[in-house]
Amino acid sequence: MKTEIIPYFGFDKIKLGLTLGQIELLLGKPSEKDRETYSDNSIDMIFKYHNLGVDLTFSSDDDFRLGTITFYSNGFSLKGKKLIGLKEKEFVTKSNLIFSDIELDDDFKELNSKDYTSNSNGVSFWIDSGIVESISIFPDYQDDDETPIWPN
Repeated sequence: MKTEIIPYFGFDKIKLGLTLGQIELLLGKPSEKDRETYSDNSIDMIFKYHNLGVDLTFSSDDDFRLGTITFYSNGFSLKGKKLIGLKEKEFVTKSNLIFSDIELDDDFKELNSKDYTSNSNGVSFWIDSGIVESISIFPDYQDDDETPIWPN
């Protein structure tokens, strides 16, 4: 399996916009399934594939199409760079070479965590206790910022 993360797309044969059934055909049953319900009655289904080190999130807002892929395994690379597991300072240095718009989006001091984003690439980086814990990718959106543009 190819482990290069492709912004606005996915990885290998797994691409944003696939349905729950399509993912199970490609990857088999997930190690774990979670369901989250929100105050607006929207629902997220999260398929966790522990063997791959990825979580796949499907939202009722998107007709349960794959809308977020979160990578936890340091076997994945982004633009040829392995970023998961790096210390924050090294991550900031490397990511500034890769992305022109990397920025600190949120600083969760009470959790000792930070969220960096590259909005032009639909990528988010979660830093926990000074280490890159995960990378998440999202689809691009139409001008209304609500309608996903699914990859072909």
